[in-house]
Amino acid sequence: MKNSLNHYLAVIFLCLAFTGLQAQDETMNYTELQNYLPTSLSGYTADEPGGSSMNMQGMSFSNAEIAFTNDAGDEVHINLMDYVGAASMFQAATAMWASGMSFEDGDTKAWSLEWSENITGWAEIQKADKEVQLALGIGDRFFLSIEATNKTDISFVEDIAKGMKLEELAGK
Repeated sequence: MKNSLNHYLAVIFLCLAFTGLQAQDETMNYTELQNYLPTSLSGYTADEPGGSSMNMQGMSFSNAEIAFTNDAGDEVHINLMDYVGAASMFQAATAMWASGMSFEDGDTKAWSLEWSENITGWAEIQKADKEVQLALGIGDRFFLSIEATNKTDISFVEDIAKGMKLEELAGK
């Protein structure tokens, strides 16, 4: 019995090790990711988009970001990350969403959501601060975060996400 268990554990270890050594898909460069960000929001002025790509042995990821402000000083921050070369980072970022978790107290209301078949996420409202955030995991690869100030419900950031090519990203 002990030998078969050791054999079984050795096979699992080898399978996991082999999986880690398989070639990873290439991460999109941050300049390509920027093409999926909105370039304008009604009533807001856009900053220049930014981003970066990071590669090291066995792992890579990239991000693109843009910020918007309006005359009242309200802000919107959008960050899109490609974790194709860092699956463990993506899984850590999205792990709790599958549980259907929700939370509410006097300051915060938060809940997991299923956006579509290949997109799941997390919505959060900071009641006193009037800040909202939508975080979406897209196609087990991309991570989108949209944060907005001076908002009391999530519909504003949901509308921004609906205007993006998320299903196209989910298919990559």
